[in-house]
Amino acid sequence: MNSRWTPRGTGTTRRQTLTALAALSAAGTAGIAGIAGIAGCSAGRPGTAASVPTGPAQASAPGAAEPFTSAVGDKDALLLQVMAHPDDDLYFMNPDAEQVLRSGVPVVCVYVTAGEARGINHQAGTPIPPADKAAYSASRHQGLRQAYAQMLGLNQFAPWERSVLRLPGGVTAETDTLANGGRGVRLIFLNIAMLSDGGVRLPALWNAPGAVTHTLPATGSPVAHPSSYGHQTLVDVLAEIMDRYRPTLIHTLDPDPDFQVHDALHPRDNDQPGCSDHRDHTPVALFTWKAIAQWVAASTQRDQHAPRFTATAFRGYYNQRWPHNLPPALLAQKARAIKSYGGAPDWDCGNAAGCGDYSQGGVRPLRNRKGWIRSTHYRYPTALPTPTVDAQGRLVAYGVLGTQAVRWRETAPGSGRFGAPLGLGGGPLA
Repeated sequence: MNSRWTPRGTGTTRRQTLTALAALSAAGTAGIAGIAGIAGCSAGRPGTAASVPTGPAQASAPGAAEPFTSAVGDKDALLLQVMAHPDDDLYFMNPDAEQVLRSGVPVVCVYVTAGEARGINHQAGTPIPPADKAAYSASRHQGLRQAYAQMLGLNQFAPWERSVLRLPGGVTAETDTLANGGRGVRLIFLNIAMLSDGGVRLPALWNAPGAVTHTLPATGSPVAHPSSYGHQTLVDVLAEIMDRYRPTLIHTLDPDPDFQVHDALHPRDNDQPGCSDHRDHTPVALFTWKAIAQWVAASTQRDQHAPRFTATAFRGYYNQRWPHNLPPALLAQKARAIKSYGGAPDWDCGNAAGCGDYSQGGVRPLRNRKGWIRSTHYRYPTALPTPTVDAQGRLVAYGVLGTQAVRWRETAPGSGRFGAPLGLGGGPLA
């Protein structure tokens, strides 16, 4: 392909060319970290039967990924984000997601759990309401609709089209869509209960063979009946969503969170035992990467080439312990979306179950000592294509596209133009 960063007839410095190569892919060769589980964290442990990828997720032969025609292939760009809870994207993947949306790229967001917690939607300084898990889930959904409407440049109470999405295993999910001009957002709520019958949580669904969990339909949802999920059901559902919407960029939570000693200096807060992240974040990330591997293997076999996408994992609660990295303008942009998500009990949003996640409304996230809002960190920040020079003096870069190792080569020394990436096989890589 011709380099999209080099106008015809202009000279190109080596530094500019290396910058262009870095932009070719946001993913590197770190490997699908943690797909076999994480020792010491509650989400996964090596050696458990459910932790090991099974089925069609296999490495492909060299050349199986050919021909790639561009960094995004021959279709429109699309961002797919997979989160554990409503608001994970707003806290941990923004402002990246909003910047992608503003550029005109459609966004599909998948929320795996209902986010119901204890079912109490409480604004500080007001009486504590009675618990209602289905209503709290619905109110958080409304908060997301408010946030994404605001990101689209619409009134935050703009009406969405809400319908039922039918998925593998007989499960159903709510899907909400909204568009403004050429930009659009789709929200998909799988709504698996954070605490299901028999005390089953997402870590058990990842780790424990035979574990089954159930969904919690939100109040007012078009989904009328609960669905059941086993380990493979969730993998199949996520892989089907990937195949249906064909993302060119995938955002995931952290599949390999940092180990963390919890003591008086570093309180556990909302962390899982032994690691600095929520106990639901890690298994959702692991399920997502396992689904990516399954989708790529099936798609490559069917289409004779791997799907064309890159993937980026984002740190979660460890933002609390890393230096804040957002400048004031981006922090304000991120805070606006979270303020719309948080809402308030007196907002007239048209949703009887509630108008947001009230504990996250107003300026409370900016005042929270944990500071999650003040940072956005990639799990693998240096995972970019690695350049070198061949015997003819042409720049050659190696990276990852569609979970496959690929190679880009300059068409001529110093030209700044690159041919189509060559699939080298291997994988799945991240």
